[in-house]
Amino acid sequence: MANISQVRQTPALSLKLTQSLIDPLNRVYRLRVAAYLCKKLVTVPVTANEITVAHTLVGVSAAFMIYHEQYLLAVLAYEVRTILDCLDGLLARAKNQTSAMGRTLDTIGDAITFNSLMLAGALRLIQDYRNYNAALITLGVFIFAFVTANSGTVYQLMKRKLGSIICKEVDLVELGWREHYMNLKNGQGGLIDRFGFWLDSVTIRIVSVEWYAKVLKRKDSSDWEAKAVNEAALMNELACITRKGEFRQAVKATAYVGDGNILSVLSICLLLLSVFHNDFFPFVHPVLVAFSAAFFYALLSLIIGLYYLQRFLHGVHKE
Repeated sequence: MANISQVRQTPALSLKLTQSLIDPLNRVYRLRVAAYLCKKLVTVPVTANEITVAHTLVGVSAAFMIYHEQYLLAVLAYEVRTILDCLDGLLARAKNQTSAMGRTLDTIGDAITFNSLMLAGALRLIQDYRNYNAALITLGVFIFAFVTANSGTVYQLMKRKLGSIICKEVDLVELGWREHYMNLKNGQGGLIDRFGFWLDSVTIRIVSVEWYAKVLKRKDSSDWEAKAVNEAALMNELACITRKGEFRQAVKATAYVGDGNILSVLSICLLLLSVFHNDFFPFVHPVLVAFSAAFFYALLSLIIGLYYLQRFLHGVHKE
């Protein structure tokens, strides 16, 4: 195997791979807008967590507009919410405010927005399809929400893991998991730590049983940090050399998994159907078509994403 110092001499490769982990639409324009806003706010007394609260409220307003059939306004509100979602991470890094609690708060904000959108869509369909069983409509939306939620948690976890390993030779997922675990063990953890620990534990197990077993095995080890750093460095080496192809495939697959992409599909469908509904789709319900298209995208992307992620992690654990 190559020396670790040789692997560190590939900043261009690391940067390119890290950018490949970002949602396509975020990469094209949302992050650019967020970066511009970050420069303006870096000297303003506003915290990243306050931006998180703001994007949560804007997301809930988008759901409210969907229920009231204001689809163009809903799409606009969703775009504003997504840009703010990009902004809170940039601002946290710019002001050195990153923390496990902040990440968990962001996850909770995303969950509130997402569930609000699902509830608004379900209520809109129940109102417009009164002849159909409301329980069946609710079940359909719940299945869509379940698949999308799993995609979102897998995406966020793998984006942090793959991105931090290739750029920093540190596994930020395990560091965050360990932080939550030690806070709870020492009696210092609150509700957010409990939720973050549970969420990361469940997602790690979904992604790779082998990885989860390793995390549990060394959770109380006195040399946990040294083992975690050595494994992250080894994984960086494998990703750049013997497992390079599998790693690239995992990165590409990860970029298309996630609730951001799924909700973007939903948003694009709502935009097209609201603009051209009367001329081309007079008998089509915008919410029903948008939710259906987003569901099939969510299911397909999750299956493909998990396949490539598990393939890479299984190959790493074998070596």
